[in-house]
Amino acid sequence: MKKIAIFFIGLFLLSSMQAQEIVGTWMGMLKVSEIKLRIVIHINKSDKGYSALFDSPDQKAFGLMINKTELINDSLLCEIQIIRGGYRASWDGKDSLTGIFHQGPGSFPLNMKRLKEEDIPKQEVKIRSQTPKAPFVYNAEEVEYDNADKSLHYGATFTKPNNQTSFPTVIIISGSGTQDRDGTMFGHKTYAVLADLLTKKGIAVLRVDDRGAGKSNIGNGDPTKLTSKDFAIDVNNSINYLLSRTDIDKNKIGLIGHSEGGMIAPMVAVNNITVSFIVLLAGPGVSGQEIWDLQMERDIIKKNLSETNKALAIEVIKKLNDPFSKSTDLKIVKDQMNTNYTEWKKNVSDSLETDLFYADPKESFLKVADQFQHALYWLNYFLNYQPADNLQKIKIPILALNGSNDIQISSKENLAGIEAALKKGGNKRFQVKELNGLNHLFQTSKSKDLTYDAIDETFSPEAASLAANWILTEALKK
Repeated sequence: MKKIAIFFIGLFLLSSMQAQEIVGTWMGMLKVSEIKLRIVIHINKSDKGYSALFDSPDQKAFGLMINKTELINDSLLCEIQIIRGGYRASWDGKDSLTGIFHQGPGSFPLNMKRLKEEDIPKQEVKIRSQTPKAPFVYNAEEVEYDNADKSLHYGATFTKPNNQTSFPTVIIISGSGTQDRDGTMFGHKTYAVLADLLTKKGIAVLRVDDRGAGKSNIGNGDPTKLTSKDFAIDVNNSINYLLSRTDIDKNKIGLIGHSEGGMIAPMVAVNNITVSFIVLLAGPGVSGQEIWDLQMERDIIKKNLSETNKALAIEVIKKLNDPFSKSTDLKIVKDQMNTNYTEWKKNVSDSLETDLFYADPKESFLKVADQFQHALYWLNYFLNYQPADNLQKIKIPILALNGSNDIQISSKENLAGIEAALKKGGNKRFQVKELNGLNHLFQTSKSKDLTYDAIDETFSPEAASLAANWILTEALKK
């Protein structure tokens, strides 16, 4: 699972009298515990009113859309729905904003200054070699659609082969965290590249902005309570959109789920008979709790420990992780963490603890709890999710792929879990395959430690070809 970034604000209140003065770019330093992040706001005005974009340069996040922008007298109010937080500030009428950033129960000082053009942090845009460029050899269409009661609106791109009929169509289901339809990260556009490679092979692809990204809205209700179950609803709404089109074969609709999308695809398929096949890309085959434990162990336990010391370190990791699966209340989670840690520490000296970990385990987990305070419902659902429950019920064709260099959803344990569940359920039409040298994003990587941004390749053409050939042959057999 990739790390969830700390997202911040953007609802700005501007008065007409002062609008020409406050329009511009502002920056301040947000301090949360030991973390310092630059926050940049770009305020604009048009005949339709005010709009703004938000950057977090230190997180390499640029151009995040702000939902609403206003100013009352000299008081600036900023909010962004997805984090249930915001920014309240007093404007001096010139070049300073003095205010408080809040997110859930936490509040932090955030003072901002107007920036000159030359001082605005710029995004280092890397043009990756595989990024699709027009003109395309297939039809590419920007589309928008709603759910039945119009409470959810989606923006997407639909690509389909030229001069073909009765081609298969797939929906790409993204991994965890709010992503645009292209899966944009570090200059890579993972899902745009995958769609490009598949459509060139003769497969239509619908790739969709996640809720709160691009042209997709959050919908009604509390966004902090959204879980994978809600995102499964989004996939069903996308299936309904495809069924409304007259240019696709409604008997050849499949799902491609990446990472978290690989747990959502089976959730959809067990209840939607429209789904004809599934491709799981780094999908989970063991419980979310097991995946989460392994990720945290990898991040903070020192290497080359004795078996005894490694077991001792893993013990406290599991104790500190456990509260996330038991409660969605931040205070309860943190209190239980403290209790569990205290019990473990009774027989562990300070020096031994230092020998076991790269960082203080308790403080590390308390920070994780703060980071996930607006996604505790999502995390709780993920940790308690058992992939086998749905996989055992699926009889349609399934292809499960994972890379040997994936350190987020490890291939060995998860592919074995997927295969065991499908066999137990009696599925006769599946393939499970580990792809040597590929990481979690299906990039070819020389080692497990090589970061995504250090690799020019966005998505392995060999992996995409394998998936496409399976869809066009095995998945569509009668």
